[in-house]
Amino acid sequence: MELRQLRYFVAVADAGSISAAARELGVSQPTISDRIRALEDSVKSNLFERQPRGMRLTFAGRHFLVLARRIVTDVDEASNFAERTARIQVGTLSLGFYTSLANGPFRQTLKNFRDASPDVTLELHEGNPTELLAALRERHIELAITVLDVSATGFETQTLWDEDLVVAIPSAHALAKKDSITWADLEGQPIVMRSWASGSAPYDLLPGRISPDGYVPTERHFVSREALLGIVGLDMGLTVIGGSAIGLSMPGIVLKPMSGPDVTLPVMAVWLPGNDNPARGRFVAMLRDWQPRAAQSPQA
Repeated sequence: MELRQLRYFVAVADAGSISAAARELGVSQPTISDRIRALEDSVKSNLFERQPRGMRLTFAGRHFLVLARRIVTDVDEASNFAERTARIQVGTLSLGFYTSLANGPFRQTLKNFRDASPDVTLELHEGNPTELLAALRERHIELAITVLDVSATGFETQTLWDEDLVVAIPSAHALAKKDSITWADLEGQPIVMRSWASGSAPYDLLPGRISPDGYVPTERHFVSREALLGIVGLDMGLTVIGGSAIGLSMPGIVLKPMSGPDVTLPVMAVWLPGNDNPARGRFVAMLRDWQPRAAQSPQA
């Protein structure tokens, strides 16, 4: 049994005659007649009664038509879905991220991707770099946008950009008056950070950059990025975060850019080898090719 036979059978049943079906399909009448006979031989049953003025379905033909129409419809829908998936018009992308959604390339790319492919479902998962790599291995996500170098084997990676670091400072602090902050400015200052488990990648950068002996007294908290800024606003210390957090509104703080050496975080796209989801490839390409429309600057 061939799919074409089923298509011809449905067309004849709908048109009521072989000649009408032939005109609709743009094929010859003998071709349709031969296909219908081959189908009847295959199912070992007459599906039509041949009449002088057309074709009438038999009892078996009427029941067969229900199943044949379902098969043809399902195949057409599957073919259409596969074609639209390849063109990234439909589908799903499970996406993990560490960077803030308040600002920056990741936020803008999410918007651009949704505008370009509104029927592709985005499943977003926020986590720290370790959690994101674990989620990739367990195939809970297909793509991770994370920071720091991914040296673990078994992953495909694409370096995207370097994210500038900024310092969150209580509004009344003396450093809040400076245009930019250096690592040396932070020496001896009270530092508050998120714990690694709650997602603080910059924490590993502090030793050796703030203090020559590598010791930096730091209070660590199991909190969100937004809650950490609230802690700074309570004058409990300063913190270093990625520049994508610019745009988060929090009373009592100012965000100042860092200047000098080693004041960026590498942002990378990470996925498993063999992942051929077209949406994943398109999203990585859009991230890679992202260009800022205008320079962003920290706001008080």
